[in-house]
Amino acid sequence: MQEVTNTTEHVLSAESEIETAGDEAKAEKKRAEVKLSSKPSKLLSKEGFALYVGKTPVAVTSMAKAGKLPAFYMADPLNPGGNAELWINREEWDKYADQLVEAAPEEWHSWKDRISASKPRRMVARVDTKSRTSMNH
Repeated sequence: MQEVTNTTEHVLSAESEIETAGDEAKAEKKRAEVKLSSKPSKLLSKEGFALYVGKTPVAVTSMAKAGKLPAFYMADPLNPGGNAELWINREEWDKYADQLVEAAPEEWHSWKDRISASKPRRMVARVDTKSRTSMNH
């Protein structure tokens, strides 16, 4: 009796693992289907905007609700109580990003002075000869 129960539990466990793997594969396929065009529209869905700025759709929705995005909801006028879709104006977002750069203080622009196209050289630790002499005495 015990062997039958263990076998049944093992089969159920294996079936559950297969279903979980299948669900994960479906979710991965769905994520792979959402791609950002090389030339995106001025209006992006929350999923498209999330890809555009490197956020999750949930984060984009939160930002929109907090008034941090040039966003609006489109609803079907023939179905006033229906679900509205969230859309973000990518062009306005980009314009504001450009304004932020223009208005940034001079110190902000100095980030350009801290990068180089060449490989950095290793810093060799230099010990002051006076302090080395005093340490030995």
